[in-house]
Amino acid sequence: MVDGRAQVPETGRPLRVALLGLGTVGRAVAERLIDAEWRAAVTARGANPPELVAVGVREPGRKRALTLHASIRQTADLDELVADPGIDVVVELIGGLEPAAQLVQRAFEAGKHVVTANKKLLASFGPTLETAARAAGVVLRFEAAVAGGIPVLAPLVLDLAGNRISGVRGIVNGTTNFILTAMARDGRTYADVLSEAQGRGYAEADPSADVEGFDAADKLAILSRLAFGAWPEVGQLRRAGPDTEGDATAGITAIQPLELRYAAELGLAIKLVGDASLWGDAVMASVMPVAVRASSPIGSTDGVTNVVEITAAPVGVVTFQGPGAGGGATSSAVLADLLALARGAGSTWGQLPEPTRTLRIIDPLEVPRAWFLVAADAIGDGVAYRVQDLALASAGDAVVIQPMGLGELRHRLEDRGIRANLYPLLPES
Repeated sequence: MVDGRAQVPETGRPLRVALLGLGTVGRAVAERLIDAEWRAAVTARGANPPELVAVGVREPGRKRALTLHASIRQTADLDELVADPGIDVVVELIGGLEPAAQLVQRAFEAGKHVVTANKKLLASFGPTLETAARAAGVVLRFEAAVAGGIPVLAPLVLDLAGNRISGVRGIVNGTTNFILTAMARDGRTYADVLSEAQGRGYAEADPSADVEGFDAADKLAILSRLAFGAWPEVGQLRRAGPDTEGDATAGITAIQPLELRYAAELGLAIKLVGDASLWGDAVMASVMPVAVRASSPIGSTDGVTNVVEITAAPVGVVTFQGPGAGGGATSSAVLADLLALARGAGSTWGQLPEPTRTLRIIDPLEVPRAWFLVAADAIGDGVAYRVQDLALASAGDAVVIQPMGLGELRHRLEDRGIRANLYPLLPES
């Protein structure tokens, strides 16, 4: 390493890559690395295309949709692969915490650079991995870990380096956005649309990582590290919105079609939004369902699309939007990281100093804010009449309530016998 950058081989030979995993993303990466036209296009741009020399898979002899040249070694011994002196870069695409964490650590110890798309790994062990990479003098790049194929992390660190970042927020999970879009458009139930999402391959058989907000929280933790200079404890990020008695279930699992319909009547949309902003010496951060103006960039982002807004001075608000998942989108970011290494670039955190603290997180429900709610089971003259002294806008059994603390709001609704999910309004950028 020289000044935090990868050492380009002095002989002019390409970087030698070992790929761990040949799933949807791994296969898409491998297809490009062995494609003659892609390699020629990279060369035409003045870069030296990396060379795929080995892949780590569970069943090396199994027939696959992708045919690899006999010169590309296939092995199930991932420990041996990450220690191989003939490898320059390890691309970790197996996901999860273990054995991924141990393999990445061993790659560092063996002097290998690492490219990963593993947001869970980074959010859980980010401080440890960053310290280990810096100590070993190797590069760790992870553009693919957030927002799939949308270039967000590199611009956040490099292109906005002359700015003071004060906030980052957006839709960073395509599965939940697909579900909410279909529920709002067609009036369908959560369970019905989830089943469709699973059939389309947008949601796993066990969808909890997506629908309960874990995936989006991991991504917000990574964005927060780069925006605010330290890693948060991802478990401190709120993933459940409130109801009139406590917390609703996490993520989008408590959202009802009626709420989405009334939100639309009031010019709002309900979205699962990751939101982090400076708050004194701390960061106010959460991943939870919020009500947002439907015509805003976040409110109008539908389907599996992701959108990230960065608020900074002096530039203002910068918005990134595009495909957030899938083999093609994610492989684009992985390949970009490999080409950055081939140019001698450093880790994704660039020249940011190593953190000396853990980011202090404030729950955004601790401060007064405006609220949206639907209480279809309210008795008498309906919810709008019963809380009209609180209302900024109303439609049927739905109401937008003026800014106030959560405790006061619950007390006033309890006095009126109203039970409902509560959705904080996302302030305008």
